Amino acid sequence: MNLSEALATPGLSIEAFGAAYLVLLGSLVLTGALFMLSRTFLVVTPNRAAKYYGLYVVVVLVSIILATGLENALLPSGVARLQYTGVPQLTMLLIVHLWIYHEQEPWLVALGAAAVTGSLLAVAVTATVSDRIQTAHWLAVALLTGLLGYLWWHSVSTKRAFITAQSIYIESKEKHADSIKPQQPWLGLPQWVALISASVVLATLNSMLRGSGIEEIPAVQVVGNSAFLLGVTALVCAVPAATYWLAHKHWMPELTRFAWLVWLVVGFAFTYGNFLNGLDRA
Repeated sequence: MNLSEALATPGLSIEAFGAAYLVLLGSLVLTGALFMLSRTFLVVTPNRAAKYYGLYVVVVLVSIILATGLENALLPSGVARLQYTGVPQLTMLLIVHLWIYHEQEPWLVALGAAAVTGSLLAVAVTATVSDRIQTAHWLAVALLTGLLGYLWWHSVSTKRAFITAQSIYIESKEKHADSIKPQQPWLGLPQWVALISASVVLATLNSMLRGSGIEEIPAVQVVGNSAFLLGVTALVCAVPAATYWLAHKHWMPELTRFAWLVWLVVGFAFTYGNFLNGLDRA
């Protein structure tokens, strides 16, 4: 087997590389133009919503990267799947939004939003001229578009609106909550009930996606899958939570939110991987 054939097996053909390069180049050009426009006409408020925007985008990007790996590892040859050639662009977006999560500088938030918008426009152009955009891409596009709307609503204003406002603070862009209670190293009862219920529903859905009727799914299998999801989620959360406590001598802020985000990523990988296995057997 020559190099071209070896690369084509996991979807790394020269044609795919060329298409990915054009999409990346177009995204960079659009990102630069949009960033300059945003700095000219918009005002970004570096608030909690901007921080959460960065975190939520990271979750979406990690999910699409996981989907790419799972499809290429589990689907049989000859089946259309997500291309590895899109991973470098996704990784760059991931790095920018991790940076936004840690530092909510106005220019950095504007850069991240411009990069996402430029990538979405490049995907739209690609979809009109080729069939390389898969269902998982469209789902990611919908989620990222919603997150851009979330960022605009909570953290962005036009310069005209900012200048003509009665206060130097952008109205309704930041809501001051009551004092935050100290975090505990465990979830409260309502959170555990919600997390366990969601795990049971996801375990049932996972078996149905693999082709089993709901009356054919044994309760033991559902309980086992639910326990697996909860166990992996707890293990992944325990490492950063313990590290944070050792470094700061108090528990990690937003521990509950972090646990749910980890559960979403773990649940997606588990369900999507088993769904692809079911397609392989079918």
